[in-house]
Amino acid sequence: MGPAASELCQRARSDSLICMPIQRLAKALTQKIAAGEVIDRPASVVKELVENAVDARSESIEVSIIAGGKVGITIRDDGQGMTEADLHLAIERYTTSKIATEQDLNVIQSLGFRGEALASVAAVSRLSIVTRAEGSEDAYELRAEEGQLLEVTPAARSRGTTIEVRDLFYNVPVRGKFLGADRTEFLHINRVVQRMSLLRPDIGWKVRHGERDVFAAPKVETLLDRIAQVYGADVAQSMIPIGISLDGIEVTGYISRPDLRRGNRRDQMFVVNGRYVSDRGLSFVLSSAYRGILRPGSFPIAMIFVNVALDEVDVNIHPRKEEVRFAHPRNVQDAVSAALQKALSSRAVVMPLGGEGSGAARVAQQGLSTSTSAPFHAAQGGKRQLGLDLRREMSLSKTLNEAGQVSDSGDLRVLGQIHNTYLVVETPDGLDIVDQHIAHERVLYERLRREWPAGIVRQVFLLPARIEVAFEQASILSSHLEELAEIGLVLDEFGGGTFLVREFPQTLADYQAMRGFQELLESLCDVLVAQGDLKDALYDNLLSQMACSAAIKAGESIPLVEAQELVEELMRMENPYTCPHGRPVIISYSKHELDKRFKRA
Repeated sequence: MGPAASELCQRARSDSLICMPIQRLAKALTQKIAAGEVIDRPASVVKELVENAVDARSESIEVSIIAGGKVGITIRDDGQGMTEADLHLAIERYTTSKIATEQDLNVIQSLGFRGEALASVAAVSRLSIVTRAEGSEDAYELRAEEGQLLEVTPAARSRGTTIEVRDLFYNVPVRGKFLGADRTEFLHINRVVQRMSLLRPDIGWKVRHGERDVFAAPKVETLLDRIAQVYGADVAQSMIPIGISLDGIEVTGYISRPDLRRGNRRDQMFVVNGRYVSDRGLSFVLSSAYRGILRPGSFPIAMIFVNVALDEVDVNIHPRKEEVRFAHPRNVQDAVSAALQKALSSRAVVMPLGGEGSGAARVAQQGLSTSTSAPFHAAQGGKRQLGLDLRREMSLSKTLNEAGQVSDSGDLRVLGQIHNTYLVVETPDGLDIVDQHIAHERVLYERLRREWPAGIVRQVFLLPARIEVAFEQASILSSHLEELAEIGLVLDEFGGGTFLVREFPQTLADYQAMRGFQELLESLCDVLVAQGDLKDALYDNLLSQMACSAAIKAGESIPLVEAQELVEELMRMENPYTCPHGRPVIISYSKHELDKRFKRA
């Protein structure tokens, strides 16, 4: 032993550790170590066993859980099953029916392929497998503990396999100490099963926890039907289909409309060649597609399926097969981005008003009324008043059109304004109601976004606006003067919480000057505090806040000519259907729905 090793051993002895020579570990110990790479909680067991059931071409899979999976996990399927010879090999490490040669690793189509799952589960539990192979009249049962085969005996069962895992981690108590409460562990399991059910709508799924049936999803024809089973009909109706084929890469799936969002990324799913994966690149592409559509901290629901050539993706880079490596990742990201942009810039993002299956339609069908769905509001004296004088507005519209003052493209025609807040627009497909503030905000925001890369054109005020803010806000503004200048807002610190607004984006200057700058600076302080130094997100939110502040407000009357110009410019935008904060710009009422309501259909 050299001096360095001797010194190391001496230090080890002083720390009450034992210095030993290199040696081979016992088989039982190596099995437990290897199991730790694959099995870290009950949900990992369920994932591995359910993937095996899917690979076995099952049409129905049932998962039964006891005490969050710590006491018992049972997976039943009606797949191909195993023969007696298969069963003897099943719990040995690196035994599998899914690959045979080294070349097979380049074209993997199954979810499992390493031959580690059953061996890992058997190493840390008491395992029982009852199976009957397709075409066989005989069934067999295997029992194992700590990775050791105890016996294989005749049994009774129809075609398929039942795997029962009891006392998980009973022989690795330190791992058991790190498990959560029963409810927590079960939530992880249920999430795994629901995710798998979205992968395979053609398989029926059931989950039972203790004595209670928790989840049931009979097999269905389409992914959208499965989304309705997992998330509910309202969510399914708010999903937008995506689809594109680009350079041999096919992207399909569903994403949520901007009015449907979550507080985390838990309901985002990326599937590559039928396998659920975690991929930061694809996650970034999804977030980028919704930037300027959803406010920070909000996330879309997404089920995105990517199919590439089998030899263009490596699935053998993660112990639990949760990550993949693409041969050409940029091409995959570009294809996904194109599919998302195509969907988010279409009318599919427009929220239908009272369409079939919507809340308003159900209320109408039941003969009920609510204060929010009533078409008119009762005024004093019991009279009902329209927020739009139709005869006056129709006459005005006709006069302006005849004078050539309103541009009527034939596709969109503004009929009038309701409550000085909403614009009523005739379309080839029916009727749109446009929120004038959000529409103007989107137009101003996209103007700023187009100018920003080359530098936003500023307007210099001959008489700078003088603004006073609180001490805390003054310190925020003074530490971010450069960032504000990059978005076109040039401030001079005057001292004592006072700032002079010297320059402002030319696009917004006239609108903002009429409203003043006090509220704008205060709201920009909130954005600066919330976003910190994430530059792209910070500038994006600053621009959206400025556009929101300068846009025409609800309650302001605008001439019909300007309303027509606003709507036509809105429809020329990259995304005319949502504001930068995620609110809908347009609510649509189809002609078919109008015909139904008036009994014409």
